[in-house]
Amino acid sequence: MFQWFSGKVAFISTWFSFKIGCGVIKVLPRTVFWICDRLAAIGYRSFRDFRRRSVANLRIALGDRLDEAAIDAMARRSLRNFFRCCLELLIALDASDDEFRDRIALVGRENLAAALAKGKGVLVLSAHLGNFFLLGSRLAVEGYATFVLVNQPRDGRFAELMDKYRLKVRQHTIHARPRREALRELNEVLRKNQLAVIITDEFRKGNGVEAPFFGGTVISRRGPATLALRTGAAIVPAYLVRQADDRLKLIIEPELEIERSGKGSTKVRENSARMTAWLERTVRAYPDQWNWMNIRHWVENRNQSVSEKEPLQRAV
Repeated sequence: MFQWFSGKVAFISTWFSFKIGCGVIKVLPRTVFWICDRLAAIGYRSFRDFRRRSVANLRIALGDRLDEAAIDAMARRSLRNFFRCCLELLIALDASDDEFRDRIALVGRENLAAALAKGKGVLVLSAHLGNFFLLGSRLAVEGYATFVLVNQPRDGRFAELMDKYRLKVRQHTIHARPRREALRELNEVLRKNQLAVIITDEFRKGNGVEAPFFGGTVISRRGPATLALRTGAAIVPAYLVRQADDRLKLIIEPELEIERSGKGSTKVRENSARMTAWLERTVRAYPDQWNWMNIRHWVENRNQSVSEKEPLQRAV
């Protein structure tokens, strides 16, 4: 009973937040962003779990070149960026194609065109970095049929609401579960030479492929590498980052070269490691725009095994 009630409250709260937020932004956009930044600062102090886990992961990854004050500041900026991403998503609900193009610059479209010319579809490799919410939207504005693979909420009504709003910002949704259905839809998208956006930085404990990451090891998903090998799809990294003036830019990199010869398990391991290496390079370039809460499990790190660390550093 309590679970049903809490789910209904979350659904109604989200619905009202979208409705009220869209209305207020239209009238007072600058004021809303100012308030957003203040709320992020308050949230950093209030969200103890976010603060501790983000700082712990930053300490593992970048502690050899950043002191505690710099790590704390980076975690603060990471949360501020996320708050702004949510607000920009609300603005995008009523944005025209021209407004999208004006607000979000695009670099590297030729890389996507070259990958699509192969006719096998494209897996757009991205991460919880910058405004990942709108990456698929900016691609769709350019005329690409874009589908985004998501882990849907448990509550069916909430999942339906999110699908509805993603469609309003021009993104089609593919649910990661049930897995068989997700694979069928992904294969169909790639067969039609379309785009499937996959967020690849959801590290976890358990099944997967061990991959080097910031001097340690994480458990990476097999899915993206396996799908690319089975379908022949190109893997094109892309990310939508915030610039110094808070305007957004979509950067599309050249196709990621992957190993397509050799034994299956070896290819999956090698290609997963290449994707994780790409992620590390990108996070190093924009460390304050990545969600440092997203590392769910460090298998090991430079100095000690994860079992020797505090619980907050073991899993996210």
